[in-house]
Amino acid sequence: MTSSRTALLMALALLFSAGCSYSINGDALPQAGVTPETTAPAEPTGAPKIAKARTVVGVEPCSLLTAADLKPIGPYKKDPARKDDVIQESCQYVLDDGSQPGRTVVVALYQKYEQVRTRQSKGREVVVEGHSTWTLCELSGGEMACTATLAVNANRSVLVAMAQAGGVPEQMLAEMQPLLKAALNRLPVA
Repeated sequence: MTSSRTALLMALALLFSAGCSYSINGDALPQAGVTPETTAPAEPTGAPKIAKARTVVGVEPCSLLTAADLKPIGPYKKDPARKDDVIQESCQYVLDDGSQPGRTVVVALYQKYEQVRTRQSKGREVVVEGHSTWTLCELSGGEMACTATLAVNANRSVLVAMAQAGGVPEQMLAEMQPLLKAALNRLPVA
C-alpha cells in the first residue's frame, strides 16, 4: 500500500472511528445512469470522461449533500461539519441509524482524478452521469472502507466515502451512487 493511499485510508478510518460505522441492509440495486467499465486497465491511462465540466471554486463541501439526500441512510445525528484537518475541503455527515455511534459519510472537493486512479491501482472505473468515477473498497481495521472519486474537471474531483463493519462493497457502492449524483448536480457548470 502506498503512503498516500495509506494516509487516505487512515484519514477515513479516523473520521469513521471518531463518529460512526456504517451499515446497509438489503441488496444492491442497479442505478440509472451508472455504467460499469468492462475492464479496468492494469496501468490506468488516458483522460477521464467528463460529460459536463464543473467548478469547485467557492463551493462549500457541506453544501454538496442535504438531509434529503442522506435520508435513505438516516437523519442527521449531529450537524454536518467541516473536517479540513483530516481531508482538505471535506465535510463529515453523522447520521442516526439507531446505533450508538451512528453512521458517517464523508464528501470532499478532491484532487485530480488521475492521481487517485494511479494511487489506487486496485480500484475500478465506473461512469456516473457521463463522468469517470474511480471506486475502491478495502478493509481498514475492522471496517470496510469504500471511496468513490468522480472526475468533475481536468484538475479536480469529488470524493464520497463511507465505512461499515462487515460491509459488502457492492452494496456500499450502490448506496453511494445517489450521493455522487447529488453532489455532482450541486456543482456549478464550468
